[in-house]
Amino acid sequence: MKKTALGLLLAGGALGLAACSATRVAYDNADTLLRFMAASYLDLDAAQSDDLAPRIARFHQWHRANELPVYAALLRSASQRAAEGITAEDVAWGVANVRLRYRRFAAKAAEDAAPVLATLAPPQLAALEHKFAENNGKYTKEFLSSNDNERRRRQLKRMLERFRDFAGELTPDQEARIGRFALARERHVALRFADRQRWQRDFVAALRRERRPEELARRLAEMFEKPELRRSEEFIREDARWEEDLGRLIVDLDRSLSPKQRAHVVRRLSDYAEDCAVLAGRKKGAA
Repeated sequence: MKKTALGLLLAGGALGLAACSATRVAYDNADTLLRFMAASYLDLDAAQSDDLAPRIARFHQWHRANELPVYAALLRSASQRAAEGITAEDVAWGVANVRLRYRRFAAKAAEDAAPVLATLAPPQLAALEHKFAENNGKYTKEFLSSNDNERRRRQLKRMLERFRDFAGELTPDQEARIGRFALARERHVALRFADRQRWQRDFVAALRRERRPEELARRLAEMFEKPELRRSEEFIREDARWEEDLGRLIVDLDRSLSPKQRAHVVRRLSDYAEDCAVLAGRKKGAA
């Protein structure tokens, strides 16, 4: 949600949405995965499952036709930028595009699912809250431990893995730079988690309050398209600071890339762009 850092920002975000970071077969079967995830979170009854299935299939078709071509173009541009050397303007471009694509993706998904979400009964909403709490507990244990050393070790490990995924092996100096960034922006991890919890509460509250599908679709879409409306001033301030610092880190690391690392970044972005282009141009199950 990555790695030379334009890769980190663009590929990580866009590919997470497109599932291009997995195999082409995985994307072809993403609608099945989405149905499985929906069932695990929402505890749907048979009628609701039957109603949701074609909606997910249509959403998948929309995503393939409308979003994947955009991802392919963005990733091709990211690859070219990475080959030439990443600038602060490139980072800003990547952040803006990832944010735009994610919000469009999420708002469309919420709108399409709203007719089913509006039928959820109180026990199903309670099950959804339980699932959120369960996942939050796992996240807290892994990344927000009260043990300072353990918490920092896990947060740094995750960040290093993201950069290595795109740039390959990192030098000790590069790892040290990333480590300093992670340590300096540790507060942001906690604030982002608190923001996630707030979003979950607002999401469930909207499902409880609004039973009209059209109005629920509008409310949920707004939650994704304008998240700043519900965010705390502290989070907005720290998130902007984190974004600026990450941009500086990315540009700094880009200058330190070896020819081998840069080739690795360019190849990864190009491969992802090709995956997205191929997937956009074929029907599910085609060879």
